[in-house]
Amino acid sequence: MPSPTSTEPRAAVASLAALAVRYDDRRPDRWAPVPEQLDAVIAHDVDLAEAGRVARAPLVVELARRFDFPAHYLDAILLVPRERFVLPEDLAASADDTPLPLDRAGHATVSAPHAYLLTYSLLGLAPGDRLLELGTGTGYGAALARRILGPTGHVTSIEIDPALHVRAARLLGARPDPRGDDEALACSGAGPSHEGASVTLLCGDGRSLAERVLAVGRTLPSERPWKVAVTYALTAPPAALEDQLADGSVLVAPVGPWEGHQELMRVERRQGALLREVHGAVRYVAERGRG
Repeated sequence: MPSPTSTEPRAAVASLAALAVRYDDRRPDRWAPVPEQLDAVIAHDVDLAEAGRVARAPLVVELARRFDFPAHYLDAILLVPRERFVLPEDLAASADDTPLPLDRAGHATVSAPHAYLLTYSLLGLAPGDRLLELGTGTGYGAALARRILGPTGHVTSIEIDPALHVRAARLLGARPDPRGDDEALACSGAGPSHEGASVTLLCGDGRSLAERVLAVGRTLPSERPWKVAVTYALTAPPAALEDQLADGSVLVAPVGPWEGHQELMRVERRQGALLREVHGAVRYVAERGRG
């Protein structure tokens, strides 16, 4: 893992906040879609990128203290520019280990950094794996996974909100993928890069599309089993998804009511049987697209 800077945490966060001020009043409505031009300006702000990386260094130290995450997971937190994936008005908070909202109603967030790593560690996500993510948001989780998986891995991520899908494709450097035409789906893809794995983004109902992706995967036994991450709360275990898990596949999902007790559930198919585990209380936004 790259050595985090020794900059005092408060000074690092203050530096990020001072640079973030320049983007506070760029939009009259913080809940409107973020213009492509504004995302481009933020992406090319070298000072902001460095301030974000320095401000995340204390977060990496804290995560290393609290959790037993692999070093390359912590590398991803340090090196993936979370400031690009939040709303411009939230740049100053982008190095905090807290979820940040993406819409007025609270239907979508950029989850806290530790939440992604907790899911990935339960999945056993490793270089060369295939990750299926339900709930792309703006693509921060896919960006972390892309770096963890490396150039031989692949991320497929599904988002129900067309505006978030479009922004995620832009932020991840994705491009139109003709393989989506036969399904009449909004689909985009990006090949391997210096940032890691290739990415395919789908737009539509997460569980419906995921069931189809997993069903196709069961017909290709030569491929690695899918690791499946659900980034929103399901009211009950997803039986239809579990049925589509091939041997060796793992699914991690928060299960429980939106405003009630949720638990992080891990399901693995091993030698034909489904093995279930519960890994503590969590709090995620509710699933959209199903009653």
